[in-house]
Amino acid sequence: MTKIRQHQSCASALHRLETSGALAIAGAILIAAAIGTPAAQAQTPNATRPTCNGYIAPTTPSPGCTPVHFFQGGTDGGDPVGGVTLGTNGALYGTTNGGGTNQGTVYELTPPATSGAPWGYNLLYSFGATAGNDGTNPQGPLVLDKNGVVYGTTPYGGSANCGEVYTLTPPSSGGTWTYNIIYNFLGGSDGCHPWWAGVVLGKNGVLYGTTAYGGSLANAGAGWGTVYQLTPPVSPSVTWTPSVLYSFKGGNDGGLPQANVLFTGGVLYGTAYTGGIAACGSLSTEGCGVVFELTPRAGGKWRESVLYTFAGGGDGGLSSAPLIIKSGVLYGTTSQEDSYYQNGGDCTWGCGTVFELAPPAVSGGVWTETVLYHFEAPYAPPYTTCPAQQCDASDPAGGVVFGPNGVLYGTTVQGGPFSTGTIFGLTPPASPGGAWTEAVLYDASFYAPTGGYTSFPSSPYAGLTAGKGGVFYGTGTGDAGMVFALKL
Repeated sequence: MTKIRQHQSCASALHRLETSGALAIAGAILIAAAIGTPAAQAQTPNATRPTCNGYIAPTTPSPGCTPVHFFQGGTDGGDPVGGVTLGTNGALYGTTNGGGTNQGTVYELTPPATSGAPWGYNLLYSFGATAGNDGTNPQGPLVLDKNGVVYGTTPYGGSANCGEVYTLTPPSSGGTWTYNIIYNFLGGSDGCHPWWAGVVLGKNGVLYGTTAYGGSLANAGAGWGTVYQLTPPVSPSVTWTPSVLYSFKGGNDGGLPQANVLFTGGVLYGTAYTGGIAACGSLSTEGCGVVFELTPRAGGKWRESVLYTFAGGGDGGLSSAPLIIKSGVLYGTTSQEDSYYQNGGDCTWGCGTVFELAPPAVSGGVWTETVLYHFEAPYAPPYTTCPAQQCDASDPAGGVVFGPNGVLYGTTVQGGPFSTGTIFGLTPPASPGGAWTEAVLYDASFYAPTGGYTSFPSSPYAGLTAGKGGVFYGTGTGDAGMVFALKL
């Protein structure tokens, strides 16, 4: 079984391939994704499996973890790359990259009325079921408006196979959800392939998002990506109005943005995977990426400003994660993923970082970046030198989220005893200027007190979603994948 993650590496837009549980590199840009149903070993439904251990028979419970849904890889979907979004009614909404009619799904999970009972599963849409230029293989996060309408993107499909933006409108009472394509990317100046980026809601229902390609004829005609805006129609019969707010040039301004933008105070913040400096310390000559800001100007124009340029190595680089903000300070992650694979997993140029970016004290000054933690996964299996039966995390593909007491929580795709991912926490220092303390809270193979390993949600590509009462929700993509809840 082979699962395709549409995530470019730095030098040549390489894609991740997970084959028989091992990650490898494919050497070309995969424009058309043909994803097989990820159901080699279907996991036991949550009604009969009370712990977060996957399809491997558990020898011990996974402490603090509750399974919400184990995907079977068939019509219910498989490979939930994009994480989950929490609705106002406590329901979870997400997408799967495969399954359904073999081109991905959108699903809803409703909490049980009785504690401990199974969550309800509802298939909202199966991609490829609609004749014509339907989207395929969604992997970005969803967003819901105040009316419960779901907005999302697909990186492929559409009239130019460059992806689309869609909506799913809930029925007034019972019945099926209504699917509608509100924009097809054409692959030119408007952009192409919104990889891991969904859309975010701005004022008056305006949507903002990024595409990793398009925008110009640079980069051998593929372009360096865009930030775009979709303005809703004044009446339902009119189409949405697209606008490109910025086209990346792939130089100092950045290139290949892959994550959601952050909309706050009328300003957009985001990360670009490449660009910035001329090289990234490894084999890449496209740069380590930047953190950027887009501010509106008169006449509907927007101005891009680079807030920080990653230098690679200990500074980090190659961010595919969205940003969050607290008290004006931005927080995010870098993966330094390209060098991880190019150097055989030795993390020569770093295994990723968590960073903060503080605004200047005076308008127009320089933003200050601080690396809160460097991930330090060891060279390669077998991990015989790991303390306490676990290794450090590496390669965070998703962002971070704040929990109680100012702790930052996140996920990594690599790291842990079998290099199949972790969930980590970063505790702030007791006094300003001190060091943050990292702890690997869960790894993909939890070490049982009685000996032996049990499978935990593996290869989490998306970050965690904060719920109520200190509960966090997330997805793992091992086997057909799962949605889980953690009490941290």
